[in-house]
Amino acid sequence: MPIGQQIRQLIHPWRRRSLAAVTAIAFVSGFGAIDRLYADDLSPVMAGQIAASSQRVARVVHTLWRGSDRLLGPLFGHYPRLQLARYVGVLEQALGASDPAADAWQNAIERARALASLRWLIEAMDRSVALALTRGDYDSASTLATELLLQSRRNGLLQGQAAAEGYLGVIARRRGKLDEARAHQETALALRRGQNDRAGEAQVLMNLGTVHRDLGDFARALELQIAALELRRSLGGTERLDLSYRNIALLYREIEDTEQAKIHFEAALESSRRNLDPQSLAGALGSYASFSNDIGDAAAALTMAQQARAIDASMGNRPYVGLENVEIGRALIRLDRDSEATAVLQDALEIGRGLAHREITGNALLHLGRLALRAGDSALATKHLDEAIRILSQAGLKSGLSEAYAAREDLALASGQLAAAIEFTHRRAALREELLGTRSGRQLAALKSRYERAEADQRIRLLSLNNEVQRLRLGQQALLRNIGIGVAAALGVLLVLLLRRYRMTQQLNRALQQKNAEISAHEARLEAANAKLSTHAAELYQAAITDPLTGAYNRGHLLRQLDEHLRCANRQEQDLSVLLIDFDHFKSINDEHGHQFGDRVLAGGIQIVRQWLEPGDMVGRYGGEEFIVVMPSRDVHNATAIAERLRDKVAQGLANLSGTRRRPTISIGLASLRDCGASTLEELLGAADVAVYRAKAQGRNRVVRYAA
Repeated sequence: MPIGQQIRQLIHPWRRRSLAAVTAIAFVSGFGAIDRLYADDLSPVMAGQIAASSQRVARVVHTLWRGSDRLLGPLFGHYPRLQLARYVGVLEQALGASDPAADAWQNAIERARALASLRWLIEAMDRSVALALTRGDYDSASTLATELLLQSRRNGLLQGQAAAEGYLGVIARRRGKLDEARAHQETALALRRGQNDRAGEAQVLMNLGTVHRDLGDFARALELQIAALELRRSLGGTERLDLSYRNIALLYREIEDTEQAKIHFEAALESSRRNLDPQSLAGALGSYASFSNDIGDAAAALTMAQQARAIDASMGNRPYVGLENVEIGRALIRLDRDSEATAVLQDALEIGRGLAHREITGNALLHLGRLALRAGDSALATKHLDEAIRILSQAGLKSGLSEAYAAREDLALASGQLAAAIEFTHRRAALREELLGTRSGRQLAALKSRYERAEADQRIRLLSLNNEVQRLRLGQQALLRNIGIGVAAALGVLLVLLLRRYRMTQQLNRALQQKNAEISAHEARLEAANAKLSTHAAELYQAAITDPLTGAYNRGHLLRQLDEHLRCANRQEQDLSVLLIDFDHFKSINDEHGHQFGDRVLAGGIQIVRQWLEPGDMVGRYGGEEFIVVMPSRDVHNATAIAERLRDKVAQGLANLSGTRRRPTISIGLASLRDCGASTLEELLGAADVAVYRAKAQGRNRVVRYAA
């Protein structure tokens, strides 16, 4: 008989299990005696050393476990080996070592299948999905989560179903399938609530809030994230408050509420440090670094991004290392350390291309293009920026795309490519209009969410006051009943009791009056808040459709109104005229007298135009020094007379501006539907554009009517 089989027969099953338990306890206890690994004030070097220490401990644990499992495992059987793999997996996850932990949990899956133990199989699969998500291996995570869902449904395990639905929702969101992600998370939420799993419910609320943020529903997203935060606070203990704080901070960053974003980023950092979690700390530091770069605090952004990179690099988390390299590069550019920025952005580009990560790749190319432009290398700058524009456009990263358009415009101007510069200027202006509208919508959504929350709190306070009033009334009734009993008991005590009860009743009535007065005051404050919110919403809408410099309509609103008038004119077979106004020699005016003087010329000229327009006409800024006047139901002759009057009045009004060698004037291109035969907005504006160019070619300060 083989020696191994003889030893196994000598060691009873209960002794084998005891030995496995003692071994696992020795592992955990030995490494649990390690001193505190984290500090509140981390330098980049210290952050890397901390995370690297955790990784070294994890590798030692993994090596010891693998060696003992190969050597002694056959002696003990599947059950002790399963338990030991579980303990090692938990310990390595706590140390932030995702790859060794994944190997340990995969071993646990194999042992659980060999034992046909559903309980341990579900747990090991749950842990494995979470680790695959951490590593960014979405294909493996999707396969494991689907298997977890099928196993849980087949055996009626609601806890496993809820976990699988949540994971599938996270995977769908990261792949851009937002409607599918919302459906999975809502199913997971119903399952968690059905089991009264409040910790799981908080996690699902947070994930669902992130999905709504990506869908653009910021009011709902903020409501869900705050609900998740409050639920985690109520649970206390070791709940992950840092994740909720960070998600709320990111929402406030999106709506440009800098103060609230900073408060919540600080709270996320404090929570992650308190929990001694390096992975969580790296995430909070990386997000805060990006926000600090956005608000211009490059020194703080550099320190935090380097701290986060040191932790993530030691853990082998390449996607986050790439993102943090981009933030380090941004900070170094702002600090004029171009050579260092180039090196770190090249590293980020290599990581982004290797992972096919469009956000990392696009932003790295954008900032490398800016550095090449600053160094005067036009060819390299053009190559980087054009590729960045393509990738950022595909990824829908509009903020970075707007910055890329601006850099490309500067490059075209530096190269003397005026047509290309104008094209990129128009693209950036259109994107800015879109971002302005989106941001206004987000701010309104946040205001709505705050208002609804305040209103809910107000209702709760009113209900509490009503309950208090009811309690006082019930107390009053009880007192009156006691008085009746006292009358029946003894006439002699009646007078004394009546006097005492009367005094108490008066006190209760006064308290009741005070409560009623408080309710009235709360109602008045609520009405005032409603009025203030309505005024604020109207102001936001006006700001969203108006050019702040001239008071004219902005491009987006003007083009929507013109398109509506054009369709109406075509439908009713009426004429429609437009004037394209261009301020003459405006670049020279800016160069000679400065942009502030140029702004005065634009503002003063458009004020005169608005003053002399006919009722029903409207003026808006088309871009730069170009403005459009829309004149519904006016034929070309009537429009020509108005255009000549506007040209003359602007020339007279701007002649009074002091200190100019050249009198500011305007050139006007006129186009009407019947003259140019246009059927679309683009054709009508193109005709006006041709006319204004002819006016400029003929010597400026004139009105030229479009002729085919």
